[in-house]
Amino acid sequence: MKANFKSFSVYRATSLSKIIILCDHASNYIPKKYNNLGLKRSDVNKHIGWDIGALKVAKKISKNINCSLIHSSFSRLLIDCNRHLKSSGAFIKKSEDIVIPGNKNVSKKEKLLRAKKYYFPYHDQINKVIERKLKDKIVPILVSIHSFTPIYLGESRPWHIGLLQRKDQRLSSIFAKEIKKNKKIVLGINQPYKLDLAGDFTIPFFSESYGLPHVLIEIRQDLLIKNKSINFWSNFISDILNKNYNNDKLNYCLTPSNKISDYYQNKNKL
Repeated sequence: MKANFKSFSVYRATSLSKIIILCDHASNYIPKKYNNLGLKRSDVNKHIGWDIGALKVAKKISKNINCSLIHSSFSRLLIDCNRHLKSSGAFIKKSEDIVIPGNKNVSKKEKLLRAKKYYFPYHDQINKVIERKLKDKIVPILVSIHSFTPIYLGESRPWHIGLLQRKDQRLSSIFAKEIKKNKKIVLGINQPYKLDLAGDFTIPFFSESYGLPHVLIEIRQDLLIKNKSINFWSNFISDILNKNYNNDKLNYCLTPSNKISDYYQNKNKL
């Protein structure tokens, strides 16, 4: 393992901005002792190991608008911090057509070890930043940055950007309205994935447990290869956030959902 390794990194932790940028799948790092979970390193470097380009976008947004960024520092193949621990995706055995040998027979002891070292510290840090802002009478706005592969199981995905949402659409509706002004951008709502409790954790748990405004943004990975396009998406998202920073819709918490908290607490007991 890297010297002084932490399962998360934080940028601008003391920022007074309401906005918190999150990046669940920022890294494809797997400690040496796991021997890449039996995979070729070239496979770990593919989209199955992380969200390609997502961290670069997240960092630039954080810098552009001087807001906090919290991101994971380990591969989702080791443990997926955007899944509850009882989900089949938390310790994924097969991604598309690639079998993950190191996850085929993961013991309960090993699952607990990975959760303790990687999964929970990342979430604890998110919780800490949220609590600090609430204590300072700031209603946090959560913006989660992900990326998706342009082809999945042979199917092309036409969307340039996707907005994933559940019941609270205060922020996602603002983004949808702004994105639709650019006729060249193909927008997907709940595409290429649907935001749900079974397949997601970070945004549903933290946003709905506290009643916080939020959005999960998916950007197609082939649009995040060159610096020019990375800058475009970073600036585009930053501009929307800046423009709507004082929007009245985003200045309050909805009633926290105890059902969400209870659901995930049960699902995170191994």
